[in-house]
Amino acid sequence: MSHALKGKTVVITGASSGIGRATALEFARRGANLVIGARRGELLEEVARRCQQLGVSCTAVVTDVSKRVECKRLIDRAGNVDVLVNNAGFATYDSVAQARPEDLEAMMQTNFFGAVWCTQAALPGMLARGEGTVVNVASITGLMGYARMGGYCATKFAMIGLTEALRDEVIGRGMRVAMVCPATTDTEFFVKAERGKMPAASRLILSMKPERVARAICDSAEDGRYRRILPFTAALFIRLKEMFPRFAHVLMRRVSRVLEKT
Repeated sequence: MSHALKGKTVVITGASSGIGRATALEFARRGANLVIGARRGELLEEVARRCQQLGVSCTAVVTDVSKRVECKRLIDRAGNVDVLVNNAGFATYDSVAQARPEDLEAMMQTNFFGAVWCTQAALPGMLARGEGTVVNVASITGLMGYARMGGYCATKFAMIGLTEALRDEVIGRGMRVAMVCPATTDTEFFVKAERGKMPAASRLILSMKPERVARAICDSAEDGRYRRILPFTAALFIRLKEMFPRFAHVLMRRVSRVLEKT
C-alpha cells in the first residue's frame, strides 16, 4: 500500500455514515490524520473512535455544512489541511413540477454550497503553502440529467462545474483538484422509496459498497487524477452520453419505459 498519505491532515465532510464513514476509515488505514465533520454527533464520534483504533488522530467536529460559519470552524480546527474531501450531501427525488421549493433549496445549500464554503476556507492555506488537494464527491447525476431527479442532478452539475473551474484556477500553483463520480452506492442514502423513483434503466447499474468509492477517493487524494467514474459500466455509459448525448437520453427513456411496464 502507498504511504503517500501517511501523516497528512485530511478533512472529510459528511463522515458520520455511508461513503464518508468508509472514506474516513480508508484514510486512517493509509496513515492519515483526520478531522471529520457531520451533523450527527454520536455517529461521528463512533467513526472517530474507529479511526483512532487504527493508530491515527481523528477529531470529530459536529458540522452543518449548509452554514458557512460552521464550515470555517471545521477547517480552522484542522489547521494546515493537506486534503479536503467534500462529501456531504443528500437527495430528495421528485419531478421538477412536483419538487418542493424547500427541498430544492436545502439540497443546494448542503450539496453545493457546503462544498463551496469548505473549499473557500481551506484554499488560502493551500495556496500559501503551494500544496494541497481538494477531492469533490460528485455523481454520475452531475454528468447526465435523469427524470425525477432534477433537483439533485442540479446540485451535482453545479459541483462538477465548480470542480472544473477550480482546477483551472489553481493549476500550476502546487494544488490538485479531483472528483469522484459514483453511481448508486449501498448506503442509507438510497432508501427504498427514493431509489424506486429513479429511472428504471439507471437501476440496471448495480449498487456498490461504500468501501469501493472510499478507495477511489483516497486514490484521488494520492494521485490527483481529475475524474474517476464508478463502476466501469457507469463510466462506459457516461462516455456514450458525452459522445452521443441525444442517443443516450433516448436510450435511457426507452429502456426505462420497458422495464417499468414489466
